[in-house]
Amino acid sequence: MKRKTYVIGHRNPDTDSIVSAVAYAELKRQQGIERCFPARAGKLTPQTEYILKRFNVPVPEYIPDLVPKVSYFLAKEPVTVEAGTSLWNALDIMERENLKILPIVDAAGRYKSVLNYNAFASNITRKINPHRKAIIPTSIPLLLTTLNAQPIVVYGGNEVVKSRILVAGSSFDSFKQQLESEIPANALVLTGDREDIQRFSIESGVRAVVITNGISLAKGLRELAEKHQVTVMISPYDTSSTSFLILYSTPVVTMADSQTEAVSANSYVRSIREKLNESPSRSLAVVDDNRVVVGVFTESDLIKEPNIDIIMVDHNELSQAVEGMESYRILEIIDHHRLGNFSTKHPITFINRVVGATATIVAGMYVEQRAVLKPEIAGVLLAGILADTLILRSATTTNVDREMAEYLAGLVDLDVERFGQEIFDSSSNLKHLTIEEILGRDSKVYTACGKKFKISQVEVNAGVDTWDGSKGVLAALHQHCQQSGLYFAALMVTDIVALNSQLLIYGEDEFLRKIAFPRLEKNLYVCRDILSRKKQLVPLLIEQMESVLGVRDQHK
Repeated sequence: MKRKTYVIGHRNPDTDSIVSAVAYAELKRQQGIERCFPARAGKLTPQTEYILKRFNVPVPEYIPDLVPKVSYFLAKEPVTVEAGTSLWNALDIMERENLKILPIVDAAGRYKSVLNYNAFASNITRKINPHRKAIIPTSIPLLLTTLNAQPIVVYGGNEVVKSRILVAGSSFDSFKQQLESEIPANALVLTGDREDIQRFSIESGVRAVVITNGISLAKGLRELAEKHQVTVMISPYDTSSTSFLILYSTPVVTMADSQTEAVSANSYVRSIREKLNESPSRSLAVVDDNRVVVGVFTESDLIKEPNIDIIMVDHNELSQAVEGMESYRILEIIDHHRLGNFSTKHPITFINRVVGATATIVAGMYVEQRAVLKPEIAGVLLAGILADTLILRSATTTNVDREMAEYLAGLVDLDVERFGQEIFDSSSNLKHLTIEEILGRDSKVYTACGKKFKISQVEVNAGVDTWDGSKGVLAALHQHCQQSGLYFAALMVTDIVALNSQLLIYGEDEFLRKIAFPRLEKNLYVCRDILSRKKQLVPLLIEQMESVLGVRDQHK
C-alpha cells in the first residue's frame, strides 16, 4: 500500500482539534503531499458535527488507536495469480519477482490459497513418485502455453482433467498393451515420428497426442484426429523435457499450501506473530474485509517502519495522543499548549505559538504560504477559533486570534459574534446527554507531582446555576479515579454568557480542602471569571497539588 500521512488531534477531540486536522491536511495536499488525510481519535462532539455539516466538510476518518496493524506495513501492491494459472508460470513469477510466497486468488481477487516452495516441493514429490502412477490435473490450454506448443487440432476447452502421461518409447505392441490398460480419454501420449503410435492413439480416442522434437503430424492423420476429436499438438522440446514440463502445466492451486490461512489487514501485528512463525515461508497473505488480497506480510516487516506518517495537531503529549502513536514517525507538531515531556527519533517541524486556538496557527500558515483558503476551510477554521476561545472571551485569547477571526469571517461573510453564538447554541444543551457523554466530550489527562488527573470541560450558553446533574457526575468521577488511578477527576462547566464556570471534582479530602474557589456544596465550586481550563484552571490546581504533596517538579 502507498505511504500515507495522517493529521490527527488528541483523544476526545474538540472542535479546534478536528478542524485544525481538516485544514492542515488540505494545506499539505496543496503543497504536493497528495496522500495526506485528516483523522480523529474519538467521537465528534455535537458542536463539531454541526460545524462540519454546516460547511459540507467530510468527517475525518476515525482511528481508535494506532497500535501497529498489518495494513500499516504493506509497502507495495501484491503480486497474485488466479487459481487456473499453470504451475510453470507461477514459479516463473516467483523467481522474477523474488517472492517467498505467491497468493492464489479467484477471478475477483479473493484469496484461495498460497504457493510457497515448501508446498511445491511436497506436492511435486508425490506427483513424480516412481512407485505410483503420476496423475496430472491439467487442461489443453495449460498444456499448450506451458509447452509453447503448436496446436494442430484442439478439443476440450478449459476443462481440467486428471490425466496420465504415456511415453511411447517401446515397441508398438508394448505401447498398445500399455494404452489398453489405461482410460484412453484421460491419456496424454508423447511420441516422436512414429506414425503407427500416432494413428493408434488417435483411433483409441486419447485425450491428446503430443509430438515431441518439433516433428510434424503424419499425413492424413489430421482428419482422423478431427473425426475422433483428439487434440494434437507439437512440442518444440525433446521427449524428456516435454514430459517434465507437462508436470508443471497443472493449475497452480493443485500445488498450493491450503493450510496457511490469510490474515486480515486490520489485524494487530502482535496477534499474528504465532501464525507468522508457523508459516513455512515466514510470510502470510493479507486480505481485506471482502477476502481480496491486498498484500503480503513477512517476518522482515516486523523490523520495518510502518507506511504511515503522523502530523500531530492541538496536542504535543503522548498521554493525550491516540494509543500507539509512539510506533510511528512524527513529521510535525502544530500546537498552542504547554510543552510535555516528548522526544522523537528524527528532527521534526514543531510549531507552538501562544494563541487561543490551533486553528489560528493553521489559518496563519495559509496566509504566510499564500495558499488558497477555500470557503469551507475558512469557515471551519473560524469556528475552531471561536469554539476554543469561547467567542474570543477566554483568557487564552490574543490579538492574533481576534485579527484572524475577523479575517476569516470576512472571507465567508459571517459576523463573528452571531456565528459564535450559533456554534454554542448547537451544543450547549446537556439535558439529552448521558453522564459519560458529558465527561467524554472534551476530556484531557494531565500529570503533575508524579500524579495523574483528568479534567473534562463542557460549555453552556446560560445559567450554570440551573444545571442539575452533580450527583450522577460525581459518582462517575469517583469511578474514573478508581479505574485509572487518578489523583482527582473533575468536570468544568463553563457558562459563556455569564463568563463563569462551575467545578465538580472528586479527589482526596486533603486536596479538596486546599481548593480556594468558593464552594456551593461538597465537591462543587464556583470559579468566577475562569473560562480557560488550560491557562487558568490547570495551573491553579497544580499549585494546590504541590502545596498538599510537598512536591515541586516538572509537571507535564
